[in-house]
Amino acid sequence: MACEQVASELPGILDGGAEASGVLVAHVEYCLRCQAELARYRKLLRLLHQVRTSDVVVPPGVVADVLSALESAANRRAIRSVLTGRRVAYGSAVAAAVGTGTTLVVFALARNRAERGERQAQGASL
Repeated sequence: MACEQVASELPGILDGGAEASGVLVAHVEYCLRCQAELARYRKLLRLLHQVRTSDVVVPPGVVADVLSALESAANRRAIRSVLTGRRVAYGSAVAAAVGTGTTLVVFALARNRAERGERQAQGASL
């Protein structure tokens, strides 16, 4: 039997819903890894039982503090989201302006070269 199989069957066995097979018991008796897994699971069950049976007194104001912290975190996230969206819009606008400027410069240079070529052609023909 593989350790992964033992780990998947332990919760059902320890919670009382299933019975351990002889193969599983024999494996756990000789496998230190599975013995450790069994010990961790039993410890977890004990801790959960303690939590279930203990009365926890919540200090006054804790709920309000938690809700306030959640609200401020949500506000920060919303602001960050808006700023990120604006950055994308500003970046797109800058990219478009740069592209337009570059196109205008290329056309102006091409026009100047054409005009120079025409002048040189006229000067050569005179």
